[in-house]
Amino acid sequence: MVCMSAPAAFIALPLLAGVVSGVACRSGPLEALAALAIGWVVVAMAFRRRLAIGFVAAIAGAAFAAGAAIGGAAERASISPSLLEWFRRLPPDAGAPIQLTGTLRDDASVLTSGVTLTLDVWNANGHAVEGGARLSVVGGLAVDAARGWRGGRAIAVSAVLREPVDYRNPGVPSERDRLARQGIALVGSVKSAALVGSAARGGIFSEASGAVRTWVRIATTDVVGHWSATSAGVVTAILIGDRSGLSLEDERRLQDAGTYHVIAISGENIALLTAMLIALGRCLRLSARATAATSILVLFFYGYTAGLAPSVLRATIGGIVFLSARACDHRGGVVNALSVAATWAAATVPLTVFDPGFLLSFGATLAILVAVTRVAPALERDRDVGRAAAAWRWLWREARALGAATICAEVALAPIAARLFGRVTFAGLLLNFVAIPLMSVIEAAGLAAVACAGVSHAIALGPGWIAHIATTALIRSASLVDLAPWLVVDVPAPSLAMMTVWYAAWAAVLLVRRGRTRRICAAAIVVTGVVIVWAPAATSAVGVPRPPGGWSRIAVLDVGQGDSTIVWPASAHPMLVDAGGVAGSSFDLGRRVTVPAAWAFGVRSLDALVLTHGDPDHIGGAPAIVRALAPAQIWEGIPVPRHEPLRVLREVATRDGIAWIEKRAGQTLTSGAVSIRVLNPPDPDWERQKVRNDDSIVLDLRVGRVSIVLPGDISRAVDPAVARAFEPAPLVILKAPHHGSAGSLSPLLLRALTPAVVIFSAGTRNPFGHPAPVVVERVRTAGAQTFNTAEDGAVVVDTDGTRVHVWTWGSRRDLWLR
Repeated sequence: MVCMSAPAAFIALPLLAGVVSGVACRSGPLEALAALAIGWVVVAMAFRRRLAIGFVAAIAGAAFAAGAAIGGAAERASISPSLLEWFRRLPPDAGAPIQLTGTLRDDASVLTSGVTLTLDVWNANGHAVEGGARLSVVGGLAVDAARGWRGGRAIAVSAVLREPVDYRNPGVPSERDRLARQGIALVGSVKSAALVGSAARGGIFSEASGAVRTWVRIATTDVVGHWSATSAGVVTAILIGDRSGLSLEDERRLQDAGTYHVIAISGENIALLTAMLIALGRCLRLSARATAATSILVLFFYGYTAGLAPSVLRATIGGIVFLSARACDHRGGVVNALSVAATWAAATVPLTVFDPGFLLSFGATLAILVAVTRVAPALERDRDVGRAAAAWRWLWREARALGAATICAEVALAPIAARLFGRVTFAGLLLNFVAIPLMSVIEAAGLAAVACAGVSHAIALGPGWIAHIATTALIRSASLVDLAPWLVVDVPAPSLAMMTVWYAAWAAVLLVRRGRTRRICAAAIVVTGVVIVWAPAATSAVGVPRPPGGWSRIAVLDVGQGDSTIVWPASAHPMLVDAGGVAGSSFDLGRRVTVPAAWAFGVRSLDALVLTHGDPDHIGGAPAIVRALAPAQIWEGIPVPRHEPLRVLREVATRDGIAWIEKRAGQTLTSGAVSIRVLNPPDPDWERQKVRNDDSIVLDLRVGRVSIVLPGDISRAVDPAVARAFEPAPLVILKAPHHGSAGSLSPLLLRALTPAVVIFSAGTRNPFGHPAPVVVERVRTAGAQTFNTAEDGAVVVDTDGTRVHVWTWGSRRDLWLR
């Protein structure tokens, strides 16, 4: 029995449940401590009367109460650290750089957009504070200076700070809460590395680990990078967990293939390192205890050096528990070691329980440990066979165990991955047979290359080449999803009810012996899986009420400083006008914001994706939209053949059989209850060399007496032509052109449209000052009601052609018009 071999589970499971409960309820210390005191009183009484069941239950209850206490305290501390409270007391128009002093939590991360620092601040403008800040350092000096910005060192920096910004749409998780649970209260930017000064070096331990990380980066870049920079990035990620050397495309391909886990430090890496240390101890003829003790020190230092992320922490503690038992000549259960690791993680950093890495790492490991023995029990070794037969039997045994482990891990993580990432991949079931052995080769060869680099560059090139070949094979194996894209399915986040059914049914299949019950549970598993993947409307965790029958809906999404609008005519399929995007950033807004928001509004596929023009804040999210929502058509205005993002997107559309249609002023069509008329652009008289705002597609959507105008980013220069083409309507809803910039929405266009409502799509505290105060004042003077996604979140317009209901997701404003 698992419970008998893992007594630590009686503490770990209720402790984890208590942390989750404490965070959800934000329980206060008095209530939690009172429950804890009562729990321990019951423990003492049960122990005295020798009530085994009562004793175990009391221990579990006390652990739950302790978890609730530390979870509630951690949540309250994350919500309002003193740094955030101090920042909020500053004058609202301050905007000046703030002098921060603090300790670097990690090494600087070098990205294409600059260098990122995570700072534990303890002084701000001379005030003692506590809290984390994530800073982006730009400028040509940053990359060269990043080598000296190591974790554990204290720095002084002048930064412009702001609070994290949420995209307030249904179905989109809070970015502010996610960062707060990582201990990050503020984000900001630093104009130059010259504004970052070193205040003090770290302690001996942190400096030693930083030196090791620096040497690994230098050695892999020199030795493995001699063959391929991509291979050097993968080897660095596997050895020390630094994934900054990976390209976004390679990360995406590995994630789609379901093999991204192999480049994160986890159980496989630690197990291989432990085996190598034990083998080295035997070669040096050390005793078992001396080998175990030495290996514990090496593992502890290695885990600290790699950053102690949830997967690293779990694997490191598990390895240390295993080696400690070995040193004491004791053989404990592996589930017990996992329970100890989970208890330690939850007790020391309670909010790590909500980290995706924690859920994926512990979930997969538990599934493998508990389930694989039931799915594929170990085969007995046959000693009466020849070497060749024994080798084949060994190979079959290992492949069978690997296959069972992969299936169990994928089954355990499928609903979690769907809820966290909106994706279920089946490719990993096949590719893990290749990826996991390749990871072992990469780690062993990478360690050898790094070790040899300090002795001889020529010798180190040998294992470096082996690591390069294995890395190339790992990356190329992910091309399976290009050949069979149906192996990756984008799905909305399943509800907690569906996830509960899934896991309860699997638990019953694994633990219940009655055949009929197991068959019923197996059927429940199949039905639940099919519903989650192929009927996601029935499982969505977050949904928005549909409009009344016969009503059409237009939803202006909060995509920050960009545009994306859902148009869902009554009795027709939805459309999406623009996809949002973040210029100059690796953040995939389409995948992280636009797609989940569309799912929450009930959109599963699109009749058309309208690209008003090719600016990144309008089309940056389009690749994710095309993949997840499979539009039947893509509309563009005037083509710009040399614009790379549009060219790539057009190639994808051609490959997927999506019709690419050019739209011009004067064209009309009908979609359900909505009549659509194109007001801009006119036919071009020359080939465009670059994207122009004034070439934006302008749509007039008519539902009965109501007109909704979506003008893209047109400027005042286009206003006269649009005003002439517009046919007056009794009730007009206007999305402000170009986010309400000062050069848009002229008095001429405002008089021609006479809107009752104007919606601004702009980012919170955006650097352009959108919407311009002069434009907002002009609109209000004209008598129109104003909404702003920066303040109101998603703005939804429901209409039946006579009545209009405007409501918001973030601010909960509500307006009825007739």
